[in-house]
Amino acid sequence: MTTDTTTQAATNAVSGHPNPSFTAQAVPATTVKAASHLKQWMFDPNHQHHALLPKRSFEGPASRNTNLKNSNTKKFLQWEHMFFGINLGFTSDASATTAERVRRWFFTRPHNDESPLRYGDVFALGYGADPSYIRNAQRSVGVDLKWSTKPKFEWEILGGPRGTPVRSGDWVAIYNRVAKEPLIHFPRELGGEIGWPSSTTLVDQLTDVVLKFIRDHWKEGMTYLLAM
Repeated sequence: MTTDTTTQAATNAVSGHPNPSFTAQAVPATTVKAASHLKQWMFDPNHQHHALLPKRSFEGPASRNTNLKNSNTKKFLQWEHMFFGINLGFTSDASATTAERVRRWFFTRPHNDESPLRYGDVFALGYGADPSYIRNAQRSVGVDLKWSTKPKFEWEILGGPRGTPVRSGDWVAIYNRVAKEPLIHFPRELGGEIGWPSSTTLVDQLTDVVLKFIRDHWKEGMTYLLAM
């Protein structure tokens, strides 16, 4: 297989839909690989291929709640008490029982729009009862996120052509418009193991090969995903 063919195949695998805006010559393999590493989240993996429906608050229809699985940890992100940083962490397992227990993530769109989420839509990301919403905010320890009682419309799902529906079971990137970075799994000494590609730790010595690659190439991958 030639380099161009390899790159085109990887491009199609990442996007799921060949995008005429990109050609094999235009998208380096490292860019496509970086984009695939940023697409590390999946909503409702046990109930695939349904639309993601927003609601006005957590008190809305429970059927619109979802869970959120990470491809690196193979576990779900949940509310979890932390001594440092925001109270978010990963479940101890990914059983069906655990998946149902943590079906507490939800989306709120501006103007209470309840139409299905599409790639590129802006929305507020919430988990559980008030204060439900997660917003970008500086912290001295842990990822720069805090809770908010009001919806903060600063999140976007990337990984497919803009304007097309996001489906459960899709691997996606979760992008914060304020931080201008995607949320990723990020091992830490203190706080929940989530962060941004630019995040650092107390001992900033990345030994994970994937994390090193993300650190070096995330901007290329992000540019690609934003342009889809």
